[in-house]
Amino acid sequence: MIWVGLKTYPSLYMLSKFHFKNEFVKNVVTLMTGTGIAQAIPIALSPILSRIYSPDQFGLFALYTGISAILLVLATGRYELAIMLPAKNEEASDIVKLSICISLLISAITFFVVLFFGVQISELLGNSEIKEWLYFLPLSIFITGTYQALNYWYNRNKEFKRLALNRVVQSSSSGGSQLLFGLSNMGGMGLLYGSLIGQIITVYILFKKLFNTKGDYFSKVKLKSLKRVAIRYSKFPKFDIPTNLLSVGSTHAPNILFSSFFLATYSGHYYLTQRVLQAPITLISTSVLDVFKEEASRSYRKTGHARDVYLKTLKWLFFASIIPSVVMFFYIEDVFILVFGKDWAIAGAYAKILLPALAIKFIANPLSFMIYVAEKQSWNLIIMIFLALGMVLSFSFAESHIEVVENISIVYIVYYMIHLLFGAFLAGCFRKDI
Repeated sequence: MIWVGLKTYPSLYMLSKFHFKNEFVKNVVTLMTGTGIAQAIPIALSPILSRIYSPDQFGLFALYTGISAILLVLATGRYELAIMLPAKNEEASDIVKLSICISLLISAITFFVVLFFGVQISELLGNSEIKEWLYFLPLSIFITGTYQALNYWYNRNKEFKRLALNRVVQSSSSGGSQLLFGLSNMGGMGLLYGSLIGQIITVYILFKKLFNTKGDYFSKVKLKSLKRVAIRYSKFPKFDIPTNLLSVGSTHAPNILFSSFFLATYSGHYYLTQRVLQAPITLISTSVLDVFKEEASRSYRKTGHARDVYLKTLKWLFFASIIPSVVMFFYIEDVFILVFGKDWAIAGAYAKILLPALAIKFIANPLSFMIYVAEKQSWNLIIMIFLALGMVLSFSFAESHIEVVENISIVYIVYYMIHLLFGAFLAGCFRKDI
């Protein structure tokens, strides 16, 4: 599943060619093209980076990424998810501004926490090397939180070409910087510096475009308006923050817990596995998600259901997933060794174990947005609690790192199947009156 490009998936290519006049497919293909190029860059660089940076250095970067991702849940109060919902752009722009203000506040709080408790945090994580990295957390939180808010704004306004281009810019600048820093013998910090450079460049471009085209919406910040939208969409921080803390914590738990239960090296192997296997998911699934958000939200506002959009997207994703998943299951271990070197054989074993779960995730990820369309975040929280519990138990009842990954795969399969069924229910697929 490390191939990039639309023609890699013959069934999807034929389907998109046949239905190309359909606006939904056209928008998906636009985003998918940009995302495909964006994913091709780090995948192409991975065989080089895996020989420049060691599994231990990747493990340290994975630990930082996990901490950053967990804090990022707080960065915007999850209000960016509400940007798609208002009927008027004025209200949506207020949500964007609110999200960015919250990101700035969380970044400031993080800075002081790291300043006064950085040593204690690194000791708690069992890795003294992470201490220097922690000082970059405030910047990561603000930049990424701002990017998320702006990304939803452009999505709302159907500027899919802009989103596609930005993904290419971020990927190329991040990957190129990581390569240059690695060749300069900067150690694992090169991975961090490169990632930050890509994010900063992308946010700068988004802001510049924003004020050139939609500046009237963002020229003023009124506290009264921010307070109003904060109250109106308060379900998002109330329910989605704890839900996503559990979700992101579950996703990045292996990067943190492997060093506690076994060796930090396994975090590096697990991180590379996720980095490679997420490529096709990001290539198509994320692009479908961006279009599905807009169409499902619009359909739900008008009719009270999104059955047709849901079923169309479900079929599309299934046919795009099934063939490459089956083929790669038999060859993925050999591919990992060939592409990344013998030092990464463990990552290949992880990849084969996780492949079925990630294939289902590929299908479920976009469709799970129905929970936000229907504003049923409380149910999502309940489902997420079981996922977090399953992730902890995956480590608690495993005698080896391989057993951990096997347990994780089973947990994810169950979790995403529940999401598919619940999303179908919310979309109205089981209603007889439609």
